[in-house]
Amino acid sequence: MPNKKSDKQKEEENELVLSYLTMRNLIGFSGILLPLILVLTTRGEIGEKLIEPSISDYYYTSNGDVLVVLLSVLGVFLFTYNGYNIIEKGLTTLAAFCGIGVAFSPTATSTARSSSIHIAHETVPMVLGIERHFIFAGLFFIALAIISLVYFPKLKDNEIVVSPQKKKRNIIYIICGWVILGCIVLLGVYFILKPPFLQNVPVVFILETVAIEAFGLSWITKGQTLWPDCEHYLEKGYHDLKEALK
Repeated sequence: MPNKKSDKQKEEENELVLSYLTMRNLIGFSGILLPLILVLTTRGEIGEKLIEPSISDYYYTSNGDVLVVLLSVLGVFLFTYNGYNIIEKGLTTLAAFCGIGVAFSPTATSTARSSSIHIAHETVPMVLGIERHFIFAGLFFIALAIISLVYFPKLKDNEIVVSPQKKKRNIIYIICGWVILGCIVLLGVYFILKPPFLQNVPVVFILETVAIEAFGLSWITKGQTLWPDCEHYLEKGYHDLKEALK
């Protein structure tokens, strides 16, 4: 009976490259588009703000179900991504679980927006005095930061020399990982201090968006949308299409 190849061997032999790269890009672009879709497509009454105090507050807008669906889809994408070892798989599974947990654990609010499709939740589940929503969100970002900092820059087992393209991608992974962690720290400081001069600034939304964009950028870089090792997948698709049409 012939030896069964591992997914890693198949990827190295170009049998699973497309599926791995596609999944990474789907995860990355899902993250990048999340806040943009919410901001650009949410309907509001006259006088309502275009940008909510946080991404989670879009739960109480006309796009409440859109937020739940987008986070759930992102969670499913993360859950189906295997990574290269059990620890990385554990981190992506944790991120998937927490992303879906954020979607189905709304924050507390006294009044929903006039355009909301959801009933306001004045009391929400707490864990050790902290809203369950915030625990899910914190673990979600921490898991993604660790993946970007520790696992994305790693070389494959048979790689000895780091290619120029890989070096550039590694810089992006490290920057994105630290940006995510930095946003988590700043959010913690903001919630503790609540500076009065920032009361009219959507600080939470800004920091959450920066963290999500960093996460998305890291993943599309891993998917070789940026600095690919060989022919870009868009160019390859274009050339394949030309050949098919001949």
